[in-house]
Amino acid sequence: MNPTLKEVYSLVLTQWPLVAGAYALLWAGMVLYVGMALKRLNGLGKQLEVLEAAVARRQAAE
Repeated sequence: MNPTLKEVYSLVLTQWPLVAGAYALLWAGMVLYVGMALKRLNGLGKQLEVLEAAVARRQAAE
């Protein structure tokens, strides 16, 4: 086996927990971000419903 490849493989095989941990943190961050965005979107939908009801009441009163 090529000595350079042997050295590269030895480094990669010893550092895989760090790479796996980095990917896990990345995925956890993405899931958290999407969850927060969905929560905000749901809240905006509720606010829009309240606003539409207020506009409908105001138009009915006129």
